[in-house]
Amino acid sequence: MRVKLFSGSAHPRLGEAVAAALGVGLGACRVDRFPDGEHDVELETDVRGEDVWLLQPLAPPAGEHLLELLLLADACRRAGAYRIRALVPYLAYARQDRREETGAPLGARLVADLLQAGGLDGLVTVDLHSPAVEGCFRVPAEHLSAVGILAEALRPNLPRNAVVVSPDLGGLKRAERFARVLGLPVAVVHKRRLSGEAVEAYGVVGEVRGAAPILVDDMVTTGSTVVAAVGALLAAGCAPELTVCATHAVLVGPARERLRGLSLHRVLVTDTLPVADGTGLPLEVVSVAPLLAESVRRDAEAR
Repeated sequence: MRVKLFSGSAHPRLGEAVAAALGVGLGACRVDRFPDGEHDVELETDVRGEDVWLLQPLAPPAGEHLLELLLLADACRRAGAYRIRALVPYLAYARQDRREETGAPLGARLVADLLQAGGLDGLVTVDLHSPAVEGCFRVPAEHLSAVGILAEALRPNLPRNAVVVSPDLGGLKRAERFARVLGLPVAVVHKRRLSGEAVEAYGVVGEVRGAAPILVDDMVTTGSTVVAAVGALLAAGCAPELTVCATHAVLVGPARERLRGLSLHRVLVTDTLPVADGTGLPLEVVSVAPLLAESVRRDAEAR
């Protein structure tokens, strides 16, 4: 396959997995720091006239990894690459797709503008927090879904009395897609966000009494939404066999401690972000490498 794939420093393990799925080697590049903290990026593989893909999720710290991706793209452009696209399985700032207050920025649009200004001809991402973010890009932006691979990973050990639950109204369509794949009923938790870390749940719509909930979301960041949703489900009489399923395991701050305190039955996530071992959680990780590789392969075959 005539593509050159490079991985930034945010998730080299996923880069290796995508390269293996494509049957290509990872391009060599150096990503380092100068003594003053500035990025020191250099390609060590010739890309002149080549179709280049850069893999870099915008994992925390998002700003650092965004800048590194921009520098890699600029290096490819100046080295004569034919086309430069990025695999960004986790796109940070996707929650900032609209302004709630007059003085707030439109973070998703700003990130899209930066990526385009950096020379990217397109990108591929997975399970955006808001599909509307696609509209922020003038270059092609392919939005992949991990619902299929996550649902199939859940299927072999589904409790007989399972119900798919959305932790809020915003995620209801995602929960409905899960439910269709698995042939299960759906419920939704009503929540109110009080701050960046504080969430209040105040009711459940749907029958969950005696059922084993599968709480489905696009990401788990601080764990506050999961804690609030689990509290509402237990208050509504659900079975204690609780599963959490999310595409992006951001898991910052007190997230791991909060989730450990819930005695969850399963926590199923993908590897769009690096997932540390030894979390003390019943963690299962499904790889998105085949999903990303298939997107690259389809594009190469269309040329």
